[in-house]
Amino acid sequence: MRKGDYARGHHGDGERACSTPAEAEGETCRRDAGAVRWGVIAVLALAIAALVVTGLLWAATQRALAQPIAFNHRLHVKEVGSGCLDCHPHAADGVRATIPNVETCAACHGEPQGHSHEEARLVEYVKKKEPILWREVYWLPEHVYFSHRRHTRLGGLTCATCHGEVTEQVRPITQPFRRPTMEGCIGCHRETGARNDCVACHR
Repeated sequence: MRKGDYARGHHGDGERACSTPAEAEGETCRRDAGAVRWGVIAVLALAIAALVVTGLLWAATQRALAQPIAFNHRLHVKEVGSGCLDCHPHAADGVRATIPNVETCAACHGEPQGHSHEEARLVEYVKKKEPILWREVYWLPEHVYFSHRRHTRLGGLTCATCHGEVTEQVRPITQPFRRPTMEGCIGCHRETGARNDCVACHR
């Protein structure tokens, strides 16, 4: 055995042991480098997972959704004379416009008003007091703050600005008319002279 080999020595399992301060320091550096490398990999994996989840949630808002009842906006607005606030009472004074459910529908549909198959289904919901599971079309991340009141009553925007000519829709809303993207919101704020401060929308 050479003198250098004897000085370094060996562990019983065949791994070389560090016997000098320089070697020990080098071994420590290698272990530290390995720990940093795995730490970076873990952070990247979490970031990729977060992007995948966000992408899936966003993709869910891009495709047409099947609604439980084929609601006819044009019939209710143009023929019956209902207004937006009759079914969405907080579109002008609240954060959320609110989506009507059986309690609202029961005011007119406790009994059938016509011979529509879709209305017959609605009457069944009302009689059973069963919630109508409307599918959410417009989606925003939890950290984004949006108030209908600030845009309608204070900003003077009409419902059609963001939702299109809903009063002409004969089928239920299944896709957003204007997708709520950061780029779109910033552009609209610039055009209308509204604030574009980060804290105005990100809470």
